Amino acid sequence: MADVAVRGPYLVLWNAATLGTFTVCRPDGVVFWHARFHADVVFDSAVDAAKAGALQAVWIAAKAREEWGADVATLRLTVANQGFDRAAIEVAAIASGLILELAVDPGTNPALAHPVGSWIDWWTHDLGTLIHHRQGMA
Repeated sequence: MADVAVRGPYLVLWNAATLGTFTVCRPDGVVFWHARFHADVVFDSAVDAAKAGALQAVWIAAKAREEWGADVATLRLTVANQGFDRAAIEVAAIASGLILELAVDPGTNPALAHPVGSWIDWWTHDLGTLIHHRQGMA
């Protein structure tokens, strides 16, 4: 899978979550998606919310990979919270055709500066803006 990924897009996303919302930012730090978790979803902890937020980022990266037409892509996902089950995020990424590079940055993560009370829908943006560069083609 990694051999194929080097010919696909290299996606870079920033992610943060609260108990009620999640934010995904593009490589340049601009908010791409800011939304509430589904009303039926209740988290017991910030760690559980962080995991769910990271899964949302994996999902949108997979949409970008599909739109680009690649079988496999690499996702560099930088999250604001640590302590969640990394293996669950890795499994979701692999199942979505993504090689995951997971990092934690609670200090300079632009997703932490999400717009309060302002919702941004992912489908109003170009998924191509999530591609940092095309590996093997740059």
